[in-house]
Amino acid sequence: MNKFLKRLVDHSKKEDKSGRFLKNGLVEILLVKAGILLALAIYSWYVEYQEKLKIKEYFTSISQEIKPAIPIAKDKAKQTDSLIIKTVRCLEILNSKNIDSLPYLKTNLGPLVWVNSQEFSFPAVTELLNGSYIEKVKNKETIALLRELKQQLSIINDNHDYSTNRYLLAIEPFTNKYLNYTEVALPTKQSLLVQGGPKTNYEALFENMVLWNLLSQKLEGYKSQVIRQENLGKLLKALSENLESQIND
Repeated sequence: MNKFLKRLVDHSKKEDKSGRFLKNGLVEILLVKAGILLALAIYSWYVEYQEKLKIKEYFTSISQEIKPAIPIAKDKAKQTDSLIIKTVRCLEILNSKNIDSLPYLKTNLGPLVWVNSQEFSFPAVTELLNGSYIEKVKNKETIALLRELKQQLSIINDNHDYSTNRYLLAIEPFTNKYLNYTEVALPTKQSLLVQGGPKTNYEALFENMVLWNLLSQKLEGYKSQVIRQENLGKLLKALSENLESQIND
């Protein structure tokens, strides 16, 4: 472009002594360049505008997903606390070997034969993090919160799978061999069952090492669950507030 302009100027000096051709030529070139730059600027602005709209759509979808999950995480933590209390009571009864406490063992074994649901799923979060639009998010705190949420969900869901597999491989076989399920099921499940069948020999459970270990491992798992559920609730609240401030901006 510079060489072209130099040749144009040199030619104009020879052919156009008044300079009119040179001025008109330069004006036309500048107008073309200005038009091109303006078109590029408008296109760039349009692309950026569309990206902002798409990101806001993601933020709105994520906000709609996580808001209802905040009280759910809180309720799950409370539910798990109640399971911890029952599991501790069972261990204390087994440790005491007090025959008079056997009726309480029966009513507190429910958490052993129950898989406490921990799973959470946020499709919009997964879609944003796995797509290209995450690179367009300007707010660094938002990116950090989303990535932390993905990590926490992975841990929670992996632990849920572990608890389910442990129930199927260890707890269910033990229950089928040593316990009458209808006697020890949680109250919410009792109405679904037909009461009766062979009686559980609760006194023999005092010396059952497998039961002691299963309850101890359940207690460990439930306590870890509460921590994860409480942390998830705090994270969801922080992310919800962060997104709302940007959606309403």
